[in-house]
Amino acid sequence: MVVSWYSVALLAATALGASIGPSDKQIVEKSFCGKVWITIHSPTLRLIGKSDIVDAIELNWDFSTCATIPTQIGLFMNKPTSWDNGLIVYPVETLEGYHITHVSLGEESLVGWDYGAGLRGPQCLWPYVAAGDHNNIQVINCLKIQPTWMEDNGDKINKLRIGELAVPGTHNAGAWRFDTEISTVSRDLFVLCQDRSIWAQLVYGIRYFDFRIAYYDFYPNVEDRYWLNHNLIRVRPLVPLLREIKSFLDSTKEVVFLDAHHFPVGFYEHDGAPIRSVHAGLLELVQRELGSHLALATQFSTGAGTRGPTIQSLVDADKRLVFSYVDNSVVAENSWLWPILPQLWANTNSPTKLLEYLDNAISTSPQPSARSPMFSAMAQTTPNVLDILLLRGSLRHNADAVNRNVTTRLRTLWRQRSNIVASDFFLANDVIDLSIEISVERSTRL
Repeated sequence: MVVSWYSVALLAATALGASIGPSDKQIVEKSFCGKVWITIHSPTLRLIGKSDIVDAIELNWDFSTCATIPTQIGLFMNKPTSWDNGLIVYPVETLEGYHITHVSLGEESLVGWDYGAGLRGPQCLWPYVAAGDHNNIQVINCLKIQPTWMEDNGDKINKLRIGELAVPGTHNAGAWRFDTEISTVSRDLFVLCQDRSIWAQLVYGIRYFDFRIAYYDFYPNVEDRYWLNHNLIRVRPLVPLLREIKSFLDSTKEVVFLDAHHFPVGFYEHDGAPIRSVHAGLLELVQRELGSHLALATQFSTGAGTRGPTIQSLVDADKRLVFSYVDNSVVAENSWLWPILPQLWANTNSPTKLLEYLDNAISTSPQPSARSPMFSAMAQTTPNVLDILLLRGSLRHNADAVNRNVTTRLRTLWRQRSNIVASDFFLANDVIDLSIEISVERSTRL
């Protein structure tokens, strides 16, 4: 049987600010057939008589294409070479499935990318997963960072237009840890949607950010007045997060999509009229912090109903930040802004209804007259008022009910037509790896 090796770290000396990769071309994924992968359980595990487990490691598999199904799957500290060094081993009794381990990821290091540019290419963090029979290991994968995946695959995907890419994204991307005068809480029920910083999201491979921006005029310094919110709740100041994006763009050749999609506080009068000075202040901050990287719509837009510029054109011009803005009147007055990026939002607390909605919405997107070349499937449920008042579940539990299904859908039903898939607690699904795989696959059809 021919062995399929992929996700190989690519080497080149031309990365902007990045070090040359390891000379032995580190292999981070191997398979004879099927696939295994690691995700991180979003809810806290509550165990009777034992300590709670935060960030429990999950082992996932799909052997639906295999003639012979592996019989066991295991968690490893290092690259698996033998079942003897497995931390824990489980039986495999179904074609597809998962096991939630009682092992916490812990405080992971981003292997050289914690605070700045490290080695290019995909790189494994400590949890590895392997599957096979009792004698042989046949499938290997790891939890990995993919900080330069677009450049790594540039010879293939750069000919795609931005609306033809498969892009991994995060919903309410800045709602990952409170940074206010009164709170630094990192886990809560109904506000925080992510548990990794913007920088870490970029390093893992996220390329689309859904930002909800608010304005508070009680701060004396203008730049301190702009925050990322979850609805009416302040979470983090905006400017430091813009600087994280700039630092990443300075250090790589990746393309990033930033979507200013909601302005919950301070941007509009009571009658709904935009407060021009507040919008103008935000645009000044974006231009000040990210201006050198902005891909201006006046230069790169390809018109309504098209799929936008190619990745190659953005890379060649070194303008690799596409900034979409939700207010049409502001876009009309600032032609460098990209128009509203449609978000496919089910507005339901039912996972079943969410998936049914997205199945239909993705299959009929993009609309022929769409002004934006891109669209985002918002792959998360929305708690209603009673859910919040009665403390029914949490965003983490809601994500747990959705994310495995999102992985399955992207691998199958959404594979042909999806563009951006934005989720909560992105480490609980396999959207990054699948988006890379699908983008490369689509490039072969051109």
